Amino acid sequence: MSAARRRRDRYDATRVELGRGFNAMFPFIMKGRNESIAYYPVTIEVENLMAHLERVKGTEAQLTLFEAVLLALVRILRERPTLNRYIIGRRLYQRRDVQLSFIARRRLAEDSSETNVYVTVKPTDDARAALRKVRGEIRTAKAGDQKSDDDLVDVFLRLPRSLLQVAVNLLSAWDFYFDTPPFLRGVDPLRCSAYVANLGSVGMGAAYHHLFEWGTCSIFVTIGQVKPTVVVGEDGQPTVRRTMELRIALDERIADGYYDARALDLFDTYLNDPTQLEKI
Repeated sequence: MSAARRRRDRYDATRVELGRGFNAMFPFIMKGRNESIAYYPVTIEVENLMAHLERVKGTEAQLTLFEAVLLALVRILRERPTLNRYIIGRRLYQRRDVQLSFIARRRLAEDSSETNVYVTVKPTDDARAALRKVRGEIRTAKAGDQKSDDDLVDVFLRLPRSLLQVAVNLLSAWDFYFDTPPFLRGVDPLRCSAYVANLGSVGMGAAYHHLFEWGTCSIFVTIGQVKPTVVVGEDGQPTVRRTMELRIALDERIADGYYDARALDLFDTYLNDPTQLEKI
């Protein structure tokens, strides 16, 4: 890679040309992620998935519902790489890895503290390697030890309000014109391919969530609880099946609506056939 080429790239992504046509104007006329946001509802019948999770419970192949969604998301981002892009500095970048962030509670209690979990899945990682990384980061979070992102937040929160605002503004400007400051790399959970919130784990339905202007996250996924739903069966008659809702917020500047919709249809394909999750 030439020096000129390296200067165009960022630490976690490769610069992609915006191309020509009206879409190339999107980063200039839709400057923020939340004025560029598109919302997608995805409803998945999970009878096959729930049966699979029950079969592998207690075995080496044990899997949780949340882990299944994460594996499906990794596969989708690999097979539909345009979704694994972000806009910053009015420029478009293609990520080199799949990076996922989510919240973990340190204890199953209302007063328990929360911490961000940040997982980087490399192109060479298979499903087992990805799961090891996810589980390892969750164990670290639940151990109660202070993590690097928590330490960084604590440092900034010691600053007076005026200095904290100046620091955030300066970091945002550096990010816009140059690259992510080194001390934020691999630490800031909002520099990810997708942020995932498992609302079903606390008995809630899926909700639409905004995107963050800070960082580089282009996708936010919320997972709702599994619930019985009346659907049309194969014989054309109404029947009750277990379903799960996903609500997805996506920066529409990184891909067109047709591409987004076809890519998100794959959630249903992969979660309805859990063997597909082994093929990330």
